[in-house]
Amino acid sequence: MSYTEIDAKKRDELDPFPCRMDWFDMPVDREGKQAIYLNGNSLGPKPKAMNETLMKACDAWGRMGVRGHLASRDPWVSRHETVAESLARLTGARPDEVVAMGTLTANIHFLFVSFYHPTPSRYKIIRLAGFPSDTYAIASQVKQRLETVQALAHKAPFSLDDAIIEIKPDASGYIDIETFKSVLDEQGESTAILWIEGIHYLTGQYFNMAEIARLAHEKGCLFGVDLAHAIGNVPLSLHDWNVDFAAWCSYKYLSVGPGGIAGLYVHENHLNDPARLRFAGWWGHNKKTRFQMGDVFDPIPTAESWLVSNSPIFLLAALRQSLDLFDQVDLQQLREKNKRLVAYLETLLKEALGQAVDIITPNNPDERGCQLSLRFKFLHENSDAENLFFEQGIICDVRKDLVRVAPMGLYTRFIDVFNFVEKLKLIFKDEI
Repeated sequence: MSYTEIDAKKRDELDPFPCRMDWFDMPVDREGKQAIYLNGNSLGPKPKAMNETLMKACDAWGRMGVRGHLASRDPWVSRHETVAESLARLTGARPDEVVAMGTLTANIHFLFVSFYHPTPSRYKIIRLAGFPSDTYAIASQVKQRLETVQALAHKAPFSLDDAIIEIKPDASGYIDIETFKSVLDEQGESTAILWIEGIHYLTGQYFNMAEIARLAHEKGCLFGVDLAHAIGNVPLSLHDWNVDFAAWCSYKYLSVGPGGIAGLYVHENHLNDPARLRFAGWWGHNKKTRFQMGDVFDPIPTAESWLVSNSPIFLLAALRQSLDLFDQVDLQQLREKNKRLVAYLETLLKEALGQAVDIITPNNPDERGCQLSLRFKFLHENSDAENLFFEQGIICDVRKDLVRVAPMGLYTRFIDVFNFVEKLKLIFKDEI
């Protein structure tokens, strides 16, 4: 079948989930014309209402000063509570299991302080070979425990290399569920935590979190997840899947803006455990006695107890604005729209480029989100592909010979996907 511009436009007209591009200010090319934006996996486009939202927050500060904490219509002191229901919906959690706070990597540190308690028999962390910040954070958490023990006991009970077990994709970029089973069979009895990315940032593989949680718990391990590329992309059911803890950022598919406030989730099974260590701060303290400034930390019996400081109001305002958009969307319908867009992109790429491109993201629609990771055989690490693409009005993520594109149903149309592939044909016309 030959795919045409008319066919692409017809798909947009007939699709049951209409594109909501009018909600966003879409990035532009060098000439100021709307670009083909396939980079929401790095930074989502700005919601149009964001300007007014942030100006209102600034205006409230100007008018009320410090009184805004308690006397405003939407008091700052409890502003973080206003996003809990929406975050719970996006993550498939209960409102008391989620909280908006910090940044992704900072929240990973907070969670590992609470959940990584190595013992002589359980001290290992199994993790995916994934996003470098996760790698650095987890390694530093292990090093901190080792250096503390060594300083006190003058002997380290295990080494960093022994403590961290890395699961790597195979040559095609895929990680089979059998790989998790075999690693857990071999290492599970001595493992404290299994940590994965819900959707792998590089390959775009979407993992069966419910099954992996079951496998981890069978071996007595805790299960934690980085949701950076999953939240806002695929429907989640963290509570029912028995995920123990998770963290995410908000500037990718949630379109909250660069450096937007992140979030974390803790399963209710762990919320009321008096032995659960937290890095404590006054905003996680009992709300009834918080301003009495007592000496003993009395944690709120929800995920809010992981808060250490009062919330950044402007960042929360941005998050609330983006969540207002997602509250209007059926998440399962968005998921199905994304599947259609990605399948269409996959078909066009194979037809237009054939053997010149390898798609390393799984071809099973249930094992991927709205990202395809492409390895072009005629690109190499010295290629200036990012500028090459931008000259054609394309904005996507380029890492040496790997190009990650994310057609997101909220603001990507079939015609955008069609035009993307047509421009690829122009860019690489001498290679295909």
